Amino acid sequence: MENIFLCAAVFLIAVVMLWFRFYVVKKYRCSRKGYILIPCTKETFDLEHTVKGYYWEEVFENEKFGREIILVQLEKSQAYYEAKRLEQEYSLVSCVDISELTDFLKKRELRCHRDI
Repeated sequence: MENIFLCAAVFLIAVVMLWFRFYVVKKYRCSRKGYILIPCTKETFDLEHTVKGYYWEEVFENEKFGREIILVQLEKSQAYYEAKRLEQEYSLVSCVDISELTDFLKKRELRCHRDI
């Protein structure tokens, strides 16, 4: 009988922890202060160091409130492939073509306002 109560208590604690985590993530997902835009062209060099610098600055400040880093592709070049790799590697980094930037930002803002 005690085992049933113990299992029920552990299950209840796990459910409450998952619910709390979901609530906190949903609440703070859209509370980013803004964006950091980094233009990428064929003359762009040392993109990885630039992104790492901004990324760690934002993460150490507070990951919940850190600004999102957007790598804006002005033209197809070697920096494009490096930007895609960095997007996969870091959670705050997104890679967007210049023609899609407006739509990208609108989708982010509309999704946040709809979720709140």
